[in-house]
Amino acid sequence: MNQPKPLSGYTVIDFSAVYAGPICARFLLDCGAEVIKIEPPRLGDLTRSVSGMTQAFAHFNAGKRSLAMDLKSGEGQDLARSLVRKADIVIQNFRPGIMAKFGLDYDSLKAEQADLIYCSISGFGQSGPWVDRAAFAPIVHAASGFDTVFGASQGKMPQRPPNWEIMVADILTGAYAFGAVQTALLGRERFGRGEHVDVSMMEAMMTLIPAHIQAAQSAEPLPIGRFHPVRTKDGYAMVTPISNKNFESLCALLQRPELRSDPRFIFGERTRHFKELAEEIEKWSISLTTKECDEALNDAGVPCSAYTQLEDLFDHPQVLERQSFCQISQAHLGEFLIQALPVNFQHMNHATASWAATLGQHSDDVLSSLLGLSAEALDELRRNKVIA
Repeated sequence: MNQPKPLSGYTVIDFSAVYAGPICARFLLDCGAEVIKIEPPRLGDLTRSVSGMTQAFAHFNAGKRSLAMDLKSGEGQDLARSLVRKADIVIQNFRPGIMAKFGLDYDSLKAEQADLIYCSISGFGQSGPWVDRAAFAPIVHAASGFDTVFGASQGKMPQRPPNWEIMVADILTGAYAFGAVQTALLGRERFGRGEHVDVSMMEAMMTLIPAHIQAAQSAEPLPIGRFHPVRTKDGYAMVTPISNKNFESLCALLQRPELRSDPRFIFGERTRHFKELAEEIEKWSISLTTKECDEALNDAGVPCSAYTQLEDLFDHPQVLERQSFCQISQAHLGEFLIQALPVNFQHMNHATASWAATLGQHSDDVLSSLLGLSAEALDELRRNKVIA
């Protein structure tokens, strides 16, 4: 697997911070692109925290070159524009309007670079009445209807919406942006034109609830499944006999042929009555360990999984076989694992870089190699606090 990666030779200028933009840029890097991350000189990306390096930062930014530069200064803006002219792709997730203040918005840049691929990631997109609203993932979870759907499924609405620790909107939006940027890049290769890719976190989250969006427009309730875990002797398992074939196999395993003719469990009604079906399964599963349940059901062709604890993921046989994690070695943090690109290619190694840059680690190298700045010019920029 020593062949060039598909995006080798493309350069990305990553102005983004936190999660959504950085994971998009990191996935592009994993596919071969060179990524230069522009960060504020004093603290850098928010995920660096006060220590300058965290495992979260490394996860989202492994392999990127770090250039610490003040975009609020005129000199910094001029340097940034010069760097963009050397690049193919720009990623940014500032609130709409901020990049225009820096002279780094798409309209300003495309005047000199018509083939530029420019990706803007924001809470609500680059247009509409909410365009100026600030947004982090929890705001978008609430605004998109996702929290309402999830809360209702847990029986917690409308009394109190659910709490989340997982930044679903950030990761999902970053993944959509990753695909959209490559689509725009393909368009450039075919038609010779650049593109402004406008990615909305709210719209990304709405793609997670299509059945509920359709149900909200229907006079008749749609058969939306609300699946329940089944108890075992030592824990819980998730069982989903959705298709008729799955269900027939389940009835045979449980030795419960009468369930086949139960009107609650015929196709079209089964998902509405999954709680009752789970209770029937539990009459069998409660006397077995989770491992025994998992093996018996899967052997019979009934989809089932135990609930994996996070600490068990690192030694999970499926994860190991797929090489889903890569090892990072970082000063002050030691060695730890980050997730590789979650897609395997036959002709491409999907592993990511084994390091993450310190703040401004590549400032001099990037500006000298790409823009030809001398050591004296770099010293002057540093004295003026334009770079760090």
